[in-house]
Amino acid sequence: MLPPVDRADAASRLAVIMGCGRLGVSIATALSEEGYGLRILDTDIAAFDLFPPGMIEEGHVVTVVADGTLESGLREASIQDADIFVAVAGRDVQNALAAQIAQHIFRVPTVICRINDPARKEMYDQLGLMTISATKLATDMIVRTSVG
Repeated sequence: MLPPVDRADAASRLAVIMGCGRLGVSIATALSEEGYGLRILDTDIAAFDLFPPGMIEEGHVVTVVADGTLESGLREASIQDADIFVAVAGRDVQNALAAQIAQHIFRVPTVICRINDPARKEMYDQLGLMTISATKLATDMIVRTSVG
């Protein structure tokens, strides 16, 4: 079990990220630079090798080998103390499920999930999830550039 998050420091903020691919590492690095404490979940321990040297060893990021779609995995990552939860695992359904658990069960103030399929994105948006889609962002940028 991980040590509890120290909430005595009013400035300490905790971000929990599910998915330790290039995007998860990039988000974790940026949030760490903004002063967030980080817990990052992935089911594959080798995924944590993507972090820059020292980031884990120096305690900027705490890794959790667990399934972020399970309540037990999220609790292990201290989701109950999180200020932000970001789901950027490889599959839309996993991201949406974890985001719904974080939002509705744990009441995390800010929950963001990546959804690649534009049709699914619209559906999850209608369910009240804050979603991002690289597919939609790229399409919109290309259309705006082409049109004008």
